[in-house]
Amino acid sequence: MKLKTLTVSQVNDYLANYIGTNPIFSNMSVGGEVFNLKKTGYGYTFLSLKDDESKLNAITYLEKFDVQEGDFITVSGKISFYKKSGTYSIIINSYEKKGQGNNYEQFKILYEKLEKLGYFKYELKKPIIKFPHKIGIITSAKGAAVKDIISVINRRYPKVSLIIYDSKMQGMDVENNVIQGINTLSDLSVDTIIISRGGGDTDDLSVFNSQLIAKAVFDCDIPIISAIGHEIDYVICDFVADMRAPTPSIAGELSVPNLQEVYDTIDNFEKSINISYKNIINLYNSKINSYRFLIQSNTPYQKINQKKLSLLELTSFIEQAYKDKIQSYKDRLFYMSSILQENNYNNILSKGFALVEKGDRFIKTTEDLALGDRLTIRLKDGNVSVVVEEFKS
Repeated sequence: MKLKTLTVSQVNDYLANYIGTNPIFSNMSVGGEVFNLKKTGYGYTFLSLKDDESKLNAITYLEKFDVQEGDFITVSGKISFYKKSGTYSIIINSYEKKGQGNNYEQFKILYEKLEKLGYFKYELKKPIIKFPHKIGIITSAKGAAVKDIISVINRRYPKVSLIIYDSKMQGMDVENNVIQGINTLSDLSVDTIIISRGGGDTDDLSVFNSQLIAKAVFDCDIPIISAIGHEIDYVICDFVADMRAPTPSIAGELSVPNLQEVYDTIDNFEKSINISYKNIINLYNSKINSYRFLIQSNTPYQKINQKKLSLLELTSFIEQAYKDKIQSYKDRLFYMSSILQENNYNNILSKGFALVEKGDRFIKTTEDLALGDRLTIRLKDGNVSVVVEEFKS
């Protein structure tokens, strides 16, 4: 019986329908170690779960998803099949942390061991040669990483010679290949060694968490730049190396200077030296002119003229000071006269007001009076005598 030929879309439709209608996939719990964790700025997180034999891609939209690489977690959710790519992931609705996974524990143990041996000490790091003649690169000759490094170095510093050691960077024999590459390039007396591979899964990069590679890097007399994976990836090789580069391209930048910047720096030095000499010459010319002026300004004739000018200025100042003082007194006298004029009681009486006197003092309030008191009321054109007969409020 001849089998019916299906299209790719039909196969994926069948699988999507089967997974979507099977209740086991709509609500399941899965336990595994977290790796390939990538938190986005859009509120969701990509990751993978793995055990000793397999991995499962996952995605979650939980706002609080507090896990790290190497954590062992149990998640609950449903399987979602993506027909366009023919892949599936578990959509995580909830999770529970169970501790650290096996890979993380192994990484931690090796890290602490090498740290005690002094593999990570900053003072033991060798400086990268600033103007190298030869650079050795340990990487896959067919990978994208080596193309990036070569492109960057040729653009920045084309004078340097590059030696590519074609090494396996994934799978079996990576340790032996990398170690042999370090030894071979050391024998060729390169100035700098770059160990590089592009991004990959945590499992792909874990081979560089090797004590044998770490020892070869540490024992190497030539400075080594480690550029394994992407910026977020860290392996033991990065910590042991003399310098870590977040990406292969940056490893190329760190290994050589920018030739154009070197030329610009030389030009700037030349300009700076010329400007310095001109400034020194101008400074001495300025000093000569200053001394010349000082000599000329200290002749007897100049001193007599300066004294005459000072005397004239002092005379003018004294005359002006006296004028200002006299005017100040005039202004003050005029002001006091106007105040007296304004407060003359005759002027107040001419406005319809009156002064009340009892004996030899002025009366301001009824509390100073009693019935029968004789008072004198002073008006504008004369005085009037009255007797107090009644008080009104």
